[in-house]
Amino acid sequence: MTRIVCGMGVVLLTVAGCRTPEAVPQAKPAEKAPAQASALAGVTLSPAAVESAGIVLAAVESVPMAGQIVVPGVVNLDDSRTARVGSLQEGLILKTLAQVGDRVTQGQLLATMHGHAMHDAWAGYRKAVAERQRLEAELAYATDAHARTERLLVARAVAAQDVRRAAVEREGAAQRLAEARAEVTRSIEELEHVGVHVATLANGETSVREAQADEAIPVRSPMPGVVLERHVTPGTTVVPGAVLYTVSDLASLWVVAEVDEASLPQVAVGRTVGVRVAAYPDETFPGTISFIGDVVNPQTRRVTVRATVANRDRRLKPEMFASVVLATRETRPSLVVPRAAVQSLDGRTVVFVAGTPGRFEPRTVTLGAEAGGNVEVTEGLAVADRVVAAGGFALKSALLAPAGGN
Repeated sequence: MTRIVCGMGVVLLTVAGCRTPEAVPQAKPAEKAPAQASALAGVTLSPAAVESAGIVLAAVESVPMAGQIVVPGVVNLDDSRTARVGSLQEGLILKTLAQVGDRVTQGQLLATMHGHAMHDAWAGYRKAVAERQRLEAELAYATDAHARTERLLVARAVAAQDVRRAAVEREGAAQRLAEARAEVTRSIEELEHVGVHVATLANGETSVREAQADEAIPVRSPMPGVVLERHVTPGTTVVPGAVLYTVSDLASLWVVAEVDEASLPQVAVGRTVGVRVAAYPDETFPGTISFIGDVVNPQTRRVTVRATVANRDRRLKPEMFASVVLATRETRPSLVVPRAAVQSLDGRTVVFVAGTPGRFEPRTVTLGAEAGGNVEVTEGLAVADRVVAAGGFALKSALLAPAGGN
């Protein structure tokens, strides 16, 4: 046993003896440029570098801020701006002209269908138009006949009874023409029901644009938006009520959350909320409460709350998980820093805290509410700290430069 221990000692001495004197100074990072340091230790800049980077310090302040409630939510489509385009008739899909992701306008053709309803509607319209034209000619003849008998009556060539008979025939022709015109209007409404556009002429008459030589049933978008779903392909057989397309205007979305029943006094329709999503951790999207549920979920003891959020740049996506921040009426002292002081570093939310002259440490923080260009810091800072309010990007670059140079 004694020899084994001694042998180990020899090995240890031998390993230790292999270290060269030159290895010690090579491992000293202090001899590198002043701006180089690890992300954990911070970064040191010379006075000239601090001035060149435009670094401005701000004190961490304690200010009264409204309390807040944070509840989980989900981004949904705004149903008031969403259309699920269905089929009014039974038929066969001939063409699909819009694909998922396409932006469409109101009235734009999405697809065409073949169906017996369209053929019947066109046949009824053409028959009604032909009957109207026949009765228009009949009325014109009856009107001329009545006028001729009146002239003959003056010349004593006919009896007054003949004039009255001609007048009755003219009135009957006018009544039959009115019925024919009503039938034309009914047939036009039937065509509109299956998607055919109707034009109004300058004289007030209505006329059908017979631009569809194949008499296909058009499927049109009832609103402008983006095609989110297409449920049919050419050759698909559809029945009345089947959803063919889903079109939505994504400039406005709903965020649906559940609020604890104890927090309901803090919630009201029309109040402003903040919405946060994982994709943009440093940004809060403003929204407005538009609906509060009337029933408490018996399993969660929570009430559904819906907020409407503007999304004109389309960064928010339906089905994203979200955090909904509800401001309360009570105020509380909170530590705040300028919003520009917050940086993202290696997946962490940090601010740079000033230490000794020229020394800056990235410190991980947890953010809270925002107000007036400032953001609340709930964890990571103290009142005595000074943070970098401008020039933080230069410090971030200095930290990442050594890793990028390896």
